[in-house]
Amino acid sequence: MRTIGVFGGTFDPIHYGHLALARCLRTSLALDEVRLIPTGLPPHRPAPPVSPQQRLAWVQAAIAGESGLLVDDREVNREGYCYTIDTLLELQQDTPDALLVWLIGADSWRQLTRWHRWRDLLEVGHLVIAARPEYAFNDLSPDLAAEFAARHVNATPAQLSRGKISQLASPLLPVSSTLIRDKLSRGEDVSALTPVSALLVASGLYCFKE
Repeated sequence: MRTIGVFGGTFDPIHYGHLALARCLRTSLALDEVRLIPTGLPPHRPAPPVSPQQRLAWVQAAIAGESGLLVDDREVNREGYCYTIDTLLELQQDTPDALLVWLIGADSWRQLTRWHRWRDLLEVGHLVIAARPEYAFNDLSPDLAAEFAARHVNATPAQLSRGKISQLASPLLPVSSTLIRDKLSRGEDVSALTPVSALLVASGLYCFKE
């Protein structure tokens, strides 16, 4: 069965940590491809001040020439809020013979019961949680803990299956979009943090303006 990784986010802006996580997902689970999907209008947080089209262009530039990593623009082109369930169902309709392997961070996982149609989300594909040391898995809501206990399997290619959940031993890099935005606002160099540093500086979108 074809396997498609799904990695959504604001990517405001994209950085080396995002790329390391996408590569880890692709390689660890031997996926055919990983699609990075910049969010259009997120329902759970304020809309980023930088346009979806601009963030999409930066993601495209960041992964240019990267084998197995693709950009998907469906949320950028969608009107209204972008719910993960809608994106996954669209992807499944587009690729009915594929298994979707969708990735979220441990912080988002702990809040999953607040997501639109969260129980349906667990049935669409194989959920992979990018583990973080500061987010313990023994501090979940009763509903989420029960789902995790019932669905958990090891993160290996052989265990991939619809309706299952795995934890990914993902690389942790000392970089975040917030850090990049803060550095750019102070006029500091971010070339070690993101492959699109020159594009970010040229855009002037995160630079401090008096």
